[in-house]
Parts: sequence; C-alpha cells; structure tokens
Amino acid sequence: MKAKNASIRTAARQSGRKGSPTSRANRRGARRGDTTRHSILEAAERCFAERGFDGVSLRAITQVAGVDLALVNYHFGSKRNLLREVIARRARVVHEDRVEALEAARHEAGTKSPSVEAIIAAFLEPLLRRLIAGDRGWRRYGRLASQLDVLPQFADLTGDVLNPTALHFINALRLALPKTPAPSIYWGYMFLIGAMVQVISTTGRIERLSRGLCHSNDIEGALHELVPFISAGMRALASRNG
Repeated sequence: MKAKNASIRTAARQSGRKGSPTSRANRRGARRGDTTRHSILEAAERCFAERGFDGVSLRAITQVAGVDLALVNYHFGSKRNLLREVIARRARVVHEDRVEALEAARHEAGTKSPSVEAIIAAFLEPLLRRLIAGDRGWRRYGRLASQLDVLPQFADLTGDVLNPTALHFINALRLALPKTPAPSIYWGYMFLIGAMVQVISTTGRIERLSRGLCHSNDIEGALHELVPFISAGMRALASRNG
C-alpha cells in the first residue's frame, strides 16, 4: 500500500512539472483562452465604436470575432460587462501613462507643485498622443469613450474605471491652486473632460464652422491649443477667488 501511494504521489508531481503533457495542455488552453478573450474585446471595441452599445448585439460581435456566442458569456458574463472591459483595458494603460507623466512633472518641479500647464499636459498627452499615432484600436477607443461620456446610463459603468485617474489629477490641481475653492476645481476638471471629448470625437464640425481652416483630425493642433486654454481657465478660477 505504501509503495502504491508513493507511486501515485510521484505521478502527480510529474504531471505538474513544466514539461509534462498535463502542464503543456494547461498552458495551451490558457493561451487559447487569452486569444479568444482578446479577439472578443477587439471585435466589441470595433462594433461599439461604429454602431453604439444599443446598435449591436452580442451575436454580431461574436460573428466579427469568429467565436461562439457561449464564449462571450463565459469570458464576460453580459454585454454590459463586456463594454466595461473594453473601456477598462485601454483606460488602465492611459492611467499608468498619466500617473507616470505627472510624477515626471513633480520631479521636475522639485519642492514646488507642478504648474497647472504641466498637470493638464500630463493628463491630455498620454491619450491624445496615442490618437495622433493613428492606431485604429486607439481611434476606436477615443470614439467610444466620447460617446459614453455624455450618456448618463453609462456613468456608473465607466466611473469606477475612470474615477481613480480623475481624483488623482483633481488632487494635483488642488495642490497647484491652493486658494481655489474645491467646487471650482471639480468644475474645472469637468470642463477639461468636455473639451477633450470634443477633440477625440472628431465629428468634423470644426471643418464646417471654420470652412476648412481647422480639421477635427488635427489632434496635434488641438492639443497645442487645449493645454493653454484649459490652464488659463483654471487660473482664472483661482484669480477670481484669490
């Protein structure tokens, strides 16, 4: 009996080794799962950006992704949670880039708070620079994010993903503008978001208004104007209450 138990334990250890058939099969399964999940997210991002949340079904998304409908339910549970994950995966990247840019601004400022311009640039550039680079996925994310930002029914869904970044920068602005009342800082941040949404939505309206003088796909030009515009507005709130 002891010999039999020992052989069972040995077989179990061998099956768990890196090169064992069982562990190789598990790794292949995990890779397939990651590939499937990625395909679904890519297809969902494309469909949501092009047709909106209500304009596309899970079945349509799975057809674009080339997977069975059951796999969407397995990986994400619901259409709404799928949308949340579509937003979250790129929002995490932008958040990390923004925090890194803000920390660089703090390091450069030394013992002082970074300037309002540096804080605003640290917030805007990580996303807008990615859109400037022209990656289709990021362009779709920009369109989708701009759609969701103005729809109240998605405020709770996107808020838990985006609010940590928002609060991080609101706190930075409060330190940079210590005499400005808190309500003004919060409103100023919302005005920043509103202006950014106009830039990333690329509706083409500015072409019509300016008769071709400005172009909505000129995100580099918009960024050049947006940082001083928002910074001046924040400073105006501070001087009004100073």
